[in-house]
Amino acid sequence: MSRTIVIGDLHGCYDEALELLARVGATSTDRIIFTGDLVDRGPRRRECVELAMRHECILGNHEEKHLQQRRRRDADLLPDHLETRQALGPEHLDYFATLPHFIRLPEYQAVVVHAGVLPGRTLEEQEPYHLLHVQCVRPPERKSYWPSKAPEGYRFWTHDWKGPERVIFGHTVFDRPLVTEHAVGIDTGCVYGHSLTALVLPTWELVSVPARKAWRAGKDVALLPVHPGVDVFS
Repeated sequence: MSRTIVIGDLHGCYDEALELLARVGATSTDRIIFTGDLVDRGPRRRECVELAMRHECILGNHEEKHLQQRRRRDADLLPDHLETRQALGPEHLDYFATLPHFIRLPEYQAVVVHAGVLPGRTLEEQEPYHLLHVQCVRPPERKSYWPSKAPEGYRFWTHDWKGPERVIFGHTVFDRPLVTEHAVGIDTGCVYGHSLTALVLPTWELVSVPARKAWRAGKDVALLPVHPGVDVFS
């Protein structure tokens, strides 16, 4: 029986992506979906994009950023973004422009997004801002904050999302996968030296491989609880 395999943020970690696909035994009959943020920070950005181009992918906030910066001069880019630009061709940016904000998986009563959703709204009512960036919120207010900067009364969006879809997402870096009744977070910070995680459907099995190297530091500064037994790097 064919499966759907959802893989968390790559950020250039191509070797780990191949190892993870081998670990789950991916075949040509499996549907493979990446949660976005293919580029920046890590070593093999072009290869990650071209891997996703052979499968399916959600638009991440890093892909969005490169689309927004497409016509800026090299001198106006951050060094990390310039490195990505130099690794990619126009065809890769054109590909970013085709990526959806979410992919429904009705056979599993689930949906794949990059960052999450604002509780109290249907998927069709979601703003790109929340689909690409949401973390700590206080619905129905629109503003989202990083966990380390969230004012009192704000909490991670998964506490208030009640479905009906179970949301599979990346973006926020957890010390282990976040699993709740209505959400599964699978960005486990490979580029920061942690791990790369896949969710395999229909069994909802989580499979991870360790990072080969920490390509970007800084995600072990603030480790904050967001759910019982799960902390976020923020």
